[in-house]
Amino acid sequence: MEYERLFAILHGQRLDEPLTWVYIGALVAVAIAGWMFGGVLFDGAHNVGEQ
Repeated sequence: MEYERLFAILHGQRLDEPLTWVYIGALVAVAIAGWMFGGVLFDGAHNVGEQ
């Protein structure tokens, strides 16, 4: 990722470019996937002791 673009996005600039929204969408998707994957691992770790 381009650091200049990331810095501009964080400061509310360059939001009129389509590629900016692709980056934001990708970051949101990765965050949600990590959250869900972490939940699955957390549940799996607690279920192992109950068997």
